[in-house]
Amino acid sequence: MRRGIEAKLRRDGTADDWLVVSVPELLSHAGTARRTSDISLRPTGGDWPVDVLDMEKHLLEAFRGIPMSTTASSPRAQYDPETTTQEQRIASKVAETAGTSLARSRRTLYNLWDVYLTNGVAALDARMHRKAKKRLTIARADPRLVAVIDRALDDRRDMPTTTRRHCAMLVRRTLEGMYPGDPVCAIADTTLQGYINERDAGRYSFDKATSRRTAANSPDRQHFSGNAFRLGQVCEIDSTKLDVLVWDDKGGTYRPTATVLFDVASRVPLAWAIHADSPNGFDHALLLARAIVGRKAIPGSAAAVLSGSATLPVSLMKQINPYLDDDSLAVPWIFPHAITIDGGADFRSATFEAACRAFGITLVLAPPNTPTVKPHVERNFGTTSTSFATWLAGATGSSVANRGKRDTPALTLDSVRLAFETWVTTVYLNTQHGGLKSPLFPGREWTPNQMYAALFEVGPGVQLPFRAEDFFALLPTKPRVISSEGIEFNNRTYDSPLLADLRDRSLTGAAAGSTRARKFDISYDPYNSNAVWVRHPETDEWIECWDTALDDKVAWMAAEAAVKLVERFGTGEPGETPRRAAFLDEIEQRERSDKRARNRHLRAQAATLTAFDPSAPATEPEPIDLEKWSDPADVDDIDWDSPEYDIVTVKEIGT
Repeated sequence: MRRGIEAKLRRDGTADDWLVVSVPELLSHAGTARRTSDISLRPTGGDWPVDVLDMEKHLLEAFRGIPMSTTASSPRAQYDPETTTQEQRIASKVAETAGTSLARSRRTLYNLWDVYLTNGVAALDARMHRKAKKRLTIARADPRLVAVIDRALDDRRDMPTTTRRHCAMLVRRTLEGMYPGDPVCAIADTTLQGYINERDAGRYSFDKATSRRTAANSPDRQHFSGNAFRLGQVCEIDSTKLDVLVWDDKGGTYRPTATVLFDVASRVPLAWAIHADSPNGFDHALLLARAIVGRKAIPGSAAAVLSGSATLPVSLMKQINPYLDDDSLAVPWIFPHAITIDGGADFRSATFEAACRAFGITLVLAPPNTPTVKPHVERNFGTTSTSFATWLAGATGSSVANRGKRDTPALTLDSVRLAFETWVTTVYLNTQHGGLKSPLFPGREWTPNQMYAALFEVGPGVQLPFRAEDFFALLPTKPRVISSEGIEFNNRTYDSPLLADLRDRSLTGAAAGSTRARKFDISYDPYNSNAVWVRHPETDEWIECWDTALDDKVAWMAAEAAVKLVERFGTGEPGETPRRAAFLDEIEQRERSDKRARNRHLRAQAATLTAFDPSAPATEPEPIDLEKWSDPADVDDIDWDSPEYDIVTVKEIGT
């Protein structure tokens, strides 16, 4: 009558004898069609085993008289139901299968037929190939033993990696101390080792210590995606060492530090910086300013050849932020509403916090030792290492085990910065990202630019009055002289045609030739040596002064020549051994070795000439006049120039 609530039943054989009952009552009397068996109705290996299919044919022939051959038109005589009984057919089948792998007794054939009628071939397979019920081995262990094993494995998180035998001995010693004389202490070694191996799954207690600590940082709960669907809703920032060795300004080698501000929703890096040393809070404040004011609004950014993408919503981006222009559209512009930081002193500094507060940005502090709170930027560093640093000359590898015997740097810090900006805008933003998938189309991966374009049109950013002046407000300044050659700063020369009316100009009442009167406040970016900026004292306009050697600095041939100069002739440091002295030492050493070889050759040649010749005639011996040598001689009569006397000068040495 009412679907799902009541049912109307008619008595069989009558026309108007009806009974109305509720559905729960009906089900309690009639039961349901739900299967109570846990037998799988599908084969696990693609199809049922051959012996199971053959047994099915034998059973159908024995109990139903169906021929085993598909081409037979009638059953065989001993299995014909019209002329034989079921017992006769069963006896014939037992005799036919005797001596084969399908040989079964009469009772077994009846049991197989019963299970076949219940669940078909699946039940027949389960009966012929019995499988033990799979369950955890540790389920049979004593709960006290499991607790001790877990405690021992947890304690090994920060310990050095040892053997499983060592862990088993500690567990057994703990059991004997806690439960002396208890049967739990008499567990076999192999059983105890099996329990330890099972409980160690996912802990890496006997693998690398780094893997063990990383796995321990993973939260012991259900993992959530942590995705965001609004641009700038969740951002992450972190720093890491780049896997590349570069030259510094003085010819030294080091690994630079990269800092990236990362948007989770679109996987777009809002801003990045590559530092020569460890960054501080002031550096991160400058990084935040780069992300806010837009790429082109950042002074000095035109040195990088940025490559735009046709997928970016150019017209809509210009409407939202009027300070963007064509060059700045190569990098998507996102305003960070919330930034997740770790416990580093540079991120928790008062300078960075004040900068975030000034722009209305929320800081989210991650708990200690929990990189899983900001996993997206951590994973992005791996992409940077494999897709960017690996292709550079001077790559060092991601770990000590992956490094070569010698790391030979070939690029400067400015070259790495330029290459990184080009890689981000050209390669990374236009490459499909595994984390950018739609719930409606999970089989399609999107690029960061594509995801940004879609999210930007759905929820565009907020119009913010941030310009280059906001960026200059955070830059440090130093007084420098503007001469006819330009501005000398950090061993570089910067110049601009707009400095014509400021050269050698006096700003105070001091004499025109005074150095103090000619110094201007020069604003500079500590991590962008391409340009410096001077504010005109009358028009208040900022003048961008470029490095005069910028063209040579970005040219690969010039950079390679500069590197070879440092490799061959040194950097000129005070404590460095001059390459000229080393060259002269090498020449003298080679000359000394050549002189020794020449002397050895002359001695060998002389020895060959004075050697005994057996073919030469023998000479008569001459007697020595002993009387001549025995008589004393008058010193005055000695001819000192005679070759008979060997003059030796003796010098007394005082102690």
